[in-house]
Formats: sequence, structure tokens, C-alpha cells
Amino acid sequence: MFRLATAVALTVSAGSAWAAPLVVPQAGGYVATGPLWRASVGADGALTSLQVAGREFLLSRESFPRGGYAYQDGPLVLADVTSDANRVTARSDQAVLTYAFADTSLDLSAQNLTDKDMLFVMVMTRDVTVVRGEEGKYRRTPLGMGYRQAAWFALPGRVIMTGLRRIWGPWSDGYQVCEALIPAGQTSRVGFDLGLAMPEETKRVEAAMNRVIEPPTDPTGPMWDLNRFGQAPPYEPATGYDWAETAEGVQAIFFDGPPFEGEPTKVFAWLGIPPHAPEVKLPGMVLIHGGGGTAFAHWVKMWNDRGYAAIAMDTCGCVPVGSYGNWQRHPQGGPPGWGGWDQIDWPREDQWTFHAIADVLLAHSLLRSLPDVDPDRIGVTGISWGGYLTSLTAGVDPRFRFAAPVYGCGFTLDMTFGDTLRQLQPEQRDRWMRWWDPSVYLKHATMPILWINGTNDFAYTMNGWQRSYREPTGPRYLSLRIEMPHGHNEGEAPEEIHAFADQMLKGAPGLCRVTGHGRDGANVWVTFDAPVTITKAELCYTTEGGKWTERKWQAVPAELTSGRAAAFLPERVKCYYLNLTDARGLIVSSEHEELP
Repeated sequence: MFRLATAVALTVSAGSAWAAPLVVPQAGGYVATGPLWRASVGADGALTSLQVAGREFLLSRESFPRGGYAYQDGPLVLADVTSDANRVTARSDQAVLTYAFADTSLDLSAQNLTDKDMLFVMVMTRDVTVVRGEEGKYRRTPLGMGYRQAAWFALPGRVIMTGLRRIWGPWSDGYQVCEALIPAGQTSRVGFDLGLAMPEETKRVEAAMNRVIEPPTDPTGPMWDLNRFGQAPPYEPATGYDWAETAEGVQAIFFDGPPFEGEPTKVFAWLGIPPHAPEVKLPGMVLIHGGGGTAFAHWVKMWNDRGYAAIAMDTCGCVPVGSYGNWQRHPQGGPPGWGGWDQIDWPREDQWTFHAIADVLLAHSLLRSLPDVDPDRIGVTGISWGGYLTSLTAGVDPRFRFAAPVYGCGFTLDMTFGDTLRQLQPEQRDRWMRWWDPSVYLKHATMPILWINGTNDFAYTMNGWQRSYREPTGPRYLSLRIEMPHGHNEGEAPEEIHAFADQMLKGAPGLCRVTGHGRDGANVWVTFDAPVTITKAELCYTTEGGKWTERKWQAVPAELTSGRAAAFLPERVKCYYLNLTDARGLIVSSEHEELP
């Protein structure tokens, strides 16, 4: 349960006494008025206005967005809206929102009646120019942080919100968004402390607004200096936390990260060394979590059970306390993820991607420094945003023996996140692509890389994925599944990664290697070299064009002979590739080809 912040007293003109806020019907909803604020609840149950000291804090339009509103696969309509004294309650079969108004506060009680998590989302107007987070720093909006409490300023007004999950932005032309989580079947509370900014707060807000932000300059040397990040960082046990999970034999640690806003940082990690003979040097794995994730102990344990030392670090300044997408920020954590779109004008070494890659390099340096680990036999794998970081790392850190990005890749403008990038100013967009897109670094990657994805991935579509895997100069392996789900569990699961690691780090029989592919009219073929017998070949194809995420794919058997598979394309095929499955059920794919 979230706690409401202590109300701050407001100064009311002499001789006046403010009675309880008045709630009156208006246009199917209600309007509530306090000493320095005015709020409205629409006929759909949304908090459509919150004005403090005459300044509007919430952006509300007729259709979307709706100021503050329940969200589950889209904005929810809570059409049964009633008032009782100083409360307004909105109901539907999915949720109940109760707004309780008082002289200087609003208390929102949000009940989720479904078996699926939902959010209460608030879109802020551009009048809201500065936010103060839990660490006490004043930052210009929009930005993304994992704040659970934040003070918003539209001078002279101020709103302190508690019970948040995170804030993020920019969204749709530069608006700031904050959200609270309402878990399935539970009730959450969001507190609003409504009042005037104090004199010291006003001074700090004005200073933040008047601060001249000079676009950071391009680096004159390598973005990440291996002379700096190639040294093992100091580390220490992490104790005193109620971890979301633990795993036998896996140790919680903090290691020193790069400075953030001039202050030292601590990076959380799980570190596991499996039992082994004293004379044995273990292979190792560096594990990079995806969006909404953190360092996961079970992931480290999974690799420990396979005979690998492993380290998984949080890349977003958090510790694994809380729940998925709602992790607790560490007071000495680095910048929040993901993408860093809103950070692109920050100093270069304060931005998320810089810190995330630095954290990976430092974790690698730490792992390879351990006496139980063979420093020349370490691989890296990551999922979704972690796959993005993995593909970027492959071009930055040649010490890795192999890389295995799942979903994530480069050429961001070609894919879903390109829409977010295009909302930036041209120079900001170009700087992000120049500094943070893996396409800039992949051409320097020489180690073997296993690329894993699904045909309809919502974030990393096949066009940008193909451009990415064609960039490196080292051996390339592909594994493309029809409609592979996108998720952390699914990203950990592919046995192809385990076989690839055993191949590269233990000398075990590995994956099939595609040695050639081609097409003669409607006849397509692939040649291969397989250490384990190929038992099945399939032609995977779609007859649809348009958005990659929406195409329907089919698979039909292909003719399989020694070292070769062939098939005849059906009519109207728009795109195809071939999959080869070995006796262990491991899948290796050819490149896809688009047809007119």
C-alpha cells in the first residue's frame, strides 16, 4: 500500500476559512474546488483536469490522452460515475477509481478487478517544466526516471505525487508521462499534495529552467576506453535488502560504476561460481537483462548449473527489490533506462547507454579477474534491450569469445523505436544514432555471433535485424522462429544459446553452419555443415507485405539431402527463408529474402 505524503499547509487570505471542497456535477462528470486548486472528473472516470494556483498540470483531450486515466491494453472507460460528499467514484467491470478530495490534497484509490496488471497513467502539460525526484535533484521535463515519489512544478503551483512506479518521456511531441502500477486483483493508492511552491523550491525551479544546456560534443577518442573499463572494478557484498529472488550459490554484490552527475555510482550484480575442481578454470557468461528487468539470480544459477561462472548486472541504477518493471532505485545508481531519448542533451557520460555499456565492460573485467575463471573463455548474451546492448558490446569489447543477442539489434530508425527517435529534433536524433545505435559499432565485431529473433517481433523487426547481422566480419549464425514470443523468460530459454556457448567455450559439437543459400526463379536452396545430423528442413514464408509485425507466416517441409535443403516457392510469396533443425531440436536459419 502506498502512503500519502504529509500535507503542506497553504496560506489563505486573512479572514477567510476554507470549508470542505465542493463537488458538483458537470457534463456527465464532476468538478471539485479547493482553496488553491480545481479538478474535474470526466464521464469516463478520467481525471481530466488538475489546476493548482491557476496552472493546469494534466493534458486532457476529448479522446486521448485523458489527463489521468486507467490503462490496460488501452485507456479504460469507467462510465458509472457518482459522487458522495467529497468523493467521486468511477466504476466498470475492470476497475474502480475513487477520488477523495480534501483542502490541500487528493487521494486516489485505484482497484483492479481483473487478473491482469493495469496502470494509472498521467500525461502532464508543457506548463509542468521541472520535477524534483526522491534524491532531491531538480530536473527539466520531460525525462525518464524510476521515481516512486516526485514533486511537479508549474509555478507558482506544485503537486507532490506518491505511489508512482516511474516517470517517462518524451511522449508525442514532448509531453511528460508518469504512471502508477495497479497489480491484478489489488488496490493501489496515489497521493496528490496540492499547493504552492516554497520560496527555496521556486528558486531551484527557476535555476533549473534558466540553466543553459549545451549539446554534448562528439568524443575525440573511443566512446568506451578499454584502458579504463578493462580494469576490474572494486566490489563488495550487497546486504540488508529484501531481494525479489535469490538463488543458491549466487552472491549479491555492488561494484563501482562510472560517475553519474559528478557522483560515484554503485552497480548491483549477481555473481555465481559453480563448484569445480581446484585446478579447473571455468568458462564464463555475462548476462544483460532487458527492458523492465534487472539483474536476475535465477539466470546466473541456470548458467552455473551448466558449469559456467556468470554475472548479471542491473543497467538502470536499480536493485532487484520490487517487481518486474517496478524495481527500487539505488541512491548511488546511474541513469535510468531505456533508450535514453530524453537524456540526449545530457552530458555524454551521464546518458544511459554510456553507463549500460560501461557496466557490461566492468562486469566482464570483474569476472575475468577472478582466479576461478578462464579470462579467454567468456561470452555475452542479452535479451531485448539487453540484446541491443549485446550487439553494441560485440563491436566494443573484443575480449568476448562470442555474443548472442536475443531480439535486440541496431538500425533503430528501421524499426519500432524509430518512431520515438523521429519525435526528437533532427540534431538530437542524429546524435543518438551516431552515439548509441549498434550499427555504428557492429562493423568492428569479429567474434562469432548468434542472432536469435522471431518473425513478428514487436520491437526488433526483420529488416533492421538483417542489416545488423550483415555488419560484423566474424562468423554468423541465425535462429529465426515463426512468431517467437517476446519476453525475458523466452529470451533465456533458447537451447541454441547453450549449445553455442558449449561450442565456443568448451569445444562441444555446436550449431549447424549455413555455408550458402540462393534462389533460381522459384527454386530456393541452402547448403550447410552440421556437426549433429539435420533431421528436418522447412521453408518459412509469407505472402503478405506491409508491417513486419503483422505478417502471417507459414512453414512447409523442404527437401533434405546431404548438406543441402531445397524447396519450391508457392505463388505470391513476399518473403522467405529456410530453417534447419538438428537431432537435438536446435534451429539454424538462412537469411531471409524479400521478393517484389
